[in-house]
Amino acid sequence: MVKYLEELLHEKTKDSQSSILFAQWSYDKKIIPTALQAVANLFPHYSLHDESHSVTIINNIVRILGKENLTKLSSIDIWLILEAAYWHDLGMVVSGEKLVETMSSKEFIQFMTELINDKKNSLHDFAVKFEVVDGKIKVKNTVYNLELNDSIKFILAEFFRRKHAERSSEIVSNPIAELPIVSPRGVIPERIIRILGDICSSHTKDFSQVMSLSFNEVGIDIENAHPRFVACLLRIGDLLDLDNNRFSEVMLRTLTKVPIDTLNHKAKHLAITSFRVDREKIEITANCEDYDIANITQHWLNYLNSEISSQMINWNDIVPDKSFGYLPTIGALKVNLLNYDLIDGKNKPKFSVDTDKALDLLRGAGIYDGAYQSIREVLQNSVDSSLIRVWLEHKGKADFSSPLSASFKAIVLNYPIVVTIEKLGIENGYTSWKIDIEDKGIGISKNDLKFLMNTGSSSKNYAKINIVNEMPVWMKPSGTFGIGFQSIFMITDQVVISTKSYFDENRQVIELNSPSSKKDGDVLIKKESTSHFDKPGAKISIVHKTKAIPSRYSVKFDHRHASSIAENFDPFVHESLDIEIGKIIDEVISFSDKAYLPVQLIVEGDRLDDIKEVNSFEFYDSSTNTEISVFNNNARRYHSLISYYKGQVFENGINDLLFLRFEINIHKDNAYDVLTLNRNKIKDEYYPILKKDLLSSSFKLITTIYNDIEDNNSKIDASMYLHFYANDKMKKKYDLSKYDDWRNYKVEVDGEVMLYGDLFDSIKVLKIVTGMNKDPEKEFFALSDHELTIHIVGDSYANSLYTHFFVNQVSKAFQEINTSITEDGRRMLVLYRDHANRELMNLDGVKRVIRRREIYGSRTTVPCPSDFFELRLKEKSHIPYLGHYRIDHNALQLATYPEMVFPYVLERKGKYKYQYVKSINEKLYNWIYENRFDKSTSKEQIINAYDRFCSQIDIDEINRQIRKTDGEE
Repeated sequence: MVKYLEELLHEKTKDSQSSILFAQWSYDKKIIPTALQAVANLFPHYSLHDESHSVTIINNIVRILGKENLTKLSSIDIWLILEAAYWHDLGMVVSGEKLVETMSSKEFIQFMTELINDKKNSLHDFAVKFEVVDGKIKVKNTVYNLELNDSIKFILAEFFRRKHAERSSEIVSNPIAELPIVSPRGVIPERIIRILGDICSSHTKDFSQVMSLSFNEVGIDIENAHPRFVACLLRIGDLLDLDNNRFSEVMLRTLTKVPIDTLNHKAKHLAITSFRVDREKIEITANCEDYDIANITQHWLNYLNSEISSQMINWNDIVPDKSFGYLPTIGALKVNLLNYDLIDGKNKPKFSVDTDKALDLLRGAGIYDGAYQSIREVLQNSVDSSLIRVWLEHKGKADFSSPLSASFKAIVLNYPIVVTIEKLGIENGYTSWKIDIEDKGIGISKNDLKFLMNTGSSSKNYAKINIVNEMPVWMKPSGTFGIGFQSIFMITDQVVISTKSYFDENRQVIELNSPSSKKDGDVLIKKESTSHFDKPGAKISIVHKTKAIPSRYSVKFDHRHASSIAENFDPFVHESLDIEIGKIIDEVISFSDKAYLPVQLIVEGDRLDDIKEVNSFEFYDSSTNTEISVFNNNARRYHSLISYYKGQVFENGINDLLFLRFEINIHKDNAYDVLTLNRNKIKDEYYPILKKDLLSSSFKLITTIYNDIEDNNSKIDASMYLHFYANDKMKKKYDLSKYDDWRNYKVEVDGEVMLYGDLFDSIKVLKIVTGMNKDPEKEFFALSDHELTIHIVGDSYANSLYTHFFVNQVSKAFQEINTSITEDGRRMLVLYRDHANRELMNLDGVKRVIRRREIYGSRTTVPCPSDFFELRLKEKSHIPYLGHYRIDHNALQLATYPEMVFPYVLERKGKYKYQYVKSINEKLYNWIYENRFDKSTSKEQIINAYDRFCSQIDIDEINRQIRKTDGEE
């Protein structure tokens, strides 16, 4: 039908001023198809957008209008239809210069960041091959492969697809500048060219925007153009390009991997089995064999139905003349899902969460220790919002290199968070409290509100994420997390937010109702007048009802205000026992302890003095993005690490720190990756990262302040900490000889005082004897001829941490270890400074170890007797879940000893029933051979050594002794 329209255009414009339209089209139809072929350069995985697509659109328009109506079209409308069908997708052609420019643009880098973070996006798997570092896109894997080419191509294609309609309009206006396309300009009035561009750009816009196009425009000669009409025809013709042959198999075969969306859309086209488009009716049937393909097809048909329905409703405001008649009616648009069933005959079954039940679960499942903790979520939102505003207003002017910078500390004093708690009264046995939380943050815009209402969806608030990505790591908000703001509905049915947005200057009052309340989650938004004097921020107000006299209550050790309320309650004086409001007060105070921003708490008109303005840390380590403070261990006992995430305390499980106590504040990573859902505890998988960062930051802090420590005992403790916890990495990074004050620790040896350093240098042998009678109740040291004996109280640990330290130092420096039993039956561990290839214990000692079950795990290593050194493992041999025999609890880093894999596993046969079972196979032999100490040992020698070992163990006798010990015999 293109040729027919061309002839019609020629006939209508012949010998008239409008002949310039035909001349322009005659030129464009020769150059545009060549340009359209370049779409496949960036979009090889898309359906064909070459000239065949343009021709199909025109054919579909003719089918809809009817050939008999074409003569009613004005010449300029015919020209606009032809030109728009060819020009509308030229925005998908992108020059090399434009691609290079785009790759380094801020907009594209933000787009790439969104794809990397959005695991549900179909391009996520391609995006994660890259990373954004310092505002630049870098390849994660340094090994080049062709998938990288296709991956970046798919991502660039999606970036330009979203804006291709607007780009088409720009190319129409100035084709030379962008591609270039040598389409003459200057003959057709610029206004008409601009109308063509608007029509092209409208083919992806909302229908309301299409209706904003002119209904009628002066054309050329005495004819009129109808931009709205042509744009609507273009949209329907484009949507109806649905037939089977729309993808190029040749282009798809050039790709290393085809995106899943491409495969699904290709399958969508192939699924069309019946297709009718004429003046009377549009009917389409698709038979799909897959849910996802059915969904995509149904979505496309729904879009088509919506478009035609919208045009029908507005047809009188679209069509130039009623003589054109009406659009065809929508017949059956059917998607059949073969071999599957649909629950309601229409929609794909899908799990969903009942909001009422979800809130009930929050209250009853123990996710939070108490409903009062939901206040913390609101406070955290206020801090996050305020930090973003601080950044926006002061970036480039203030020092944001560290949370300890003086300028940052001064600035945040102007952004306080004010919490006001006021008692409203008692009614029907319940006390009502009004709680306001007011901040000076960025406020809540209309865009923010849709994320606030949808639990867990704030990770998709890309406008805010793009700002956050520019901020220093330590200053970034705590991240989208868990149930977030909606947890406030655990303590109220309604939240009122009075807010002014930093970005759009709009003030609004937002009423949020709990999904489980009578108002069923309704959200009411009321706009209010504002002025320049009204600053951005948000005030969140709730009414919290508590039982006036609870039948029972519980308070924690750290609930100081709640405990005080309980202790001071007098039933003859007080009308209410306000335990729950006391917990909220305690929660606010706890939150404020390490918050960056000052928190002011006003209860019943009185400002509490418990709140500290800003309580910062001692040191900031930019390499780990952590703040850290150290405290001397004056009590000489183990300490727990006090840990915070972005200023909020959490449990970490580290409770065995020696010599020094630390507080640490984590600033990197998202809260979701660090903490459990209630933010109270560390996630198990993050525990190793915390320990690693603690080690790194504590060493940096101590070595920085070491020379400024004036107290000798404190300096000794700091020295011991460094030497005790130094791993290979720390030893390479720090010269520990500069921190040797541990050598000045004084210990009593044979009634004389010696320094640890002198004692360490003088001995060649250290004997540790355990099981000493507990009188005296401390270790004692005896020195004879370079041989030191330490007598330990009890059977395992040294009572003194300093004895523990000394043994640890010796164990790292001495070469060999041996165990034996003293004449009076006590266990003795002997460490030798020299190296003489001694065995740790003989075969009898090994038998004693396994008989007493002094091993951990099913399969384990045991000391290797010298008679079986063919089985000896090289140092640091490792395989997951292989246990290692632990010689002694007093020296955590003992000198190495010969060890072998025990050929028996300890099996559990009942609740308290155990026995050893022989377990040797080819995999074990091969692993021993690969990890053998003596490389001259053959695999056959290893097999023979195991045979000799097993023949001398008498495992049946050992199992009998175990059963006897366990009371089975």
